[in-house]
Amino acid sequence: MSNQDDSTHQEILQAALRLYRKSGPAKVTMDNVAKATDRSRSSLYYYFKDRDEIFQAVHDQIAQDVAAEIRLAVTAAANLNDKIKAFCSAKIKTSQEWKRVFNAIDQLISADEKSKHTQFLDALHKKLIYLEQGILSEALSAGGTPSVRIPNNAETDMLAFIISSGIRGIRREIYDHNDPHDTKAVVQLFSDMVTKWLQS
Repeated sequence: MSNQDDSTHQEILQAALRLYRKSGPAKVTMDNVAKATDRSRSSLYYYFKDRDEIFQAVHDQIAQDVAAEIRLAVTAAANLNDKIKAFCSAKIKTSQEWKRVFNAIDQLISADEKSKHTQFLDALHKKLIYLEQGILSEALSAGGTPSVRIPNNAETDMLAFIISSGIRGIRREIYDHNDPHDTKAVVQLFSDMVTKWLQS
């Protein structure tokens, strides 16, 4: 794909993503995306074979955007403890932002659309878990210091799972179920627990 083709591909995808965020999955159609990009419907078929392929690309873009934001926060952190905190904080932030979007979309779509949208969200969840565990694995594997050991592969896999799933549970309890614990204090303790285990 040439640079021009790649640019057009991204322009179409971003238009589809905007339609999705604003009006929900039912508006992500070939006709609507063509209109949003001032292109003919037939021209879109050079880049996407059908609506489902565009919709899948929207799903992949959301996952990549979320992962990129989390990775940026983790990369900027100075040490392993800070990297874990950065991951947890960025994960909570991005989850809250997208939860608002998904809740708004849920109010827009019909009962028939809800089933397909649920499948979309399940696939997005699995993709994010995969990407997030990759980010955590990189941080854990590169985070060794004289006082903090680098975990072996099995430990890295286990820790990435615990951190990723643990912060999801923490976010859900605090924000969805109004648990009174302070988010920053919880994230700090959670990060300290992981770092302490790696010091043992």
